[in-house]
Amino acid sequence: MTTALLRPIATPAERGWWAKAQAAARYEYLMQVRRPAVWLVVVGLIALRSSSPWPPELSAGITDHGTLVGDWAMNVMMLAPIGVGAMLADRVRRESRLDLDDLLASTPTGIGPRLWGKALGATAATITPVALFWAALLAYLASGHGISVVPVGLEAFAAMILPGLLFISAFSLTVPHLIGPPLYRLGLVGYWFWGNMVGPRYGIPTLAGTPFEAIGEYPGGAWFHAHMFDAADRGAHADTANAILSIAFLLIAALVALGVTHYVLNRRSPS
Repeated sequence: MTTALLRPIATPAERGWWAKAQAAARYEYLMQVRRPAVWLVVVGLIALRSSSPWPPELSAGITDHGTLVGDWAMNVMMLAPIGVGAMLADRVRRESRLDLDDLLASTPTGIGPRLWGKALGATAATITPVALFWAALLAYLASGHGISVVPVGLEAFAAMILPGLLFISAFSLTVPHLIGPPLYRLGLVGYWFWGNMVGPRYGIPTLAGTPFEAIGEYPGGAWFHAHMFDAADRGAHADTANAILSIAFLLIAALVALGVTHYVLNRRSPS
């Protein structure tokens, strides 16, 4: 016991990069998950869409578990990312608003651990309401369709919901550095509807219905036999290759956004 008491404790400056990022992530998670607005906005948007799901016979008339959870995932993804992005957009300006920039710059944590810790913690916290809603939904579906719907639902969450949310979260934590939260939120709503829900049938150039949309249509169609929306208008047939391309694009774009921001912040730092 004496040896344990005499063991030196690492100071913040002596801790590794990952340990510092973990500490920042833990702090950011606790700060964000306690915000009532996060729960009200994110759950409110999901509830709004779920009050009139598409297709109308969802849950009652669909018996295939893959189609069932795939269609529910599409319904969740129609509005939830807007709430997630809007709630994350002000995290980058919070330190400036509280006049903490100089104080944080004087700590040994560093820009990198703070940025990536913020991305991990704040994103996890803002996605928590979505995950809990999905868990409750799977419990409800299991009561009527059997417990075997649960593992399929978890797979759908990982393939259809999580990549798009991570994509939106990364840009919501980085782009507001340049244009500010209010303008970013306006652009986010415009992008989401234009790039994910306004299909080619409207006669305007759009990413909707391509593997580069963020709503999860291609993984849903390829792996869960979910109803195709805009991809069907393009005559596309979702397959594994397009599903993997869609997920890879979203995750790589998220990493690039964070990586570029890390580089720019390091260049701006006087140290």
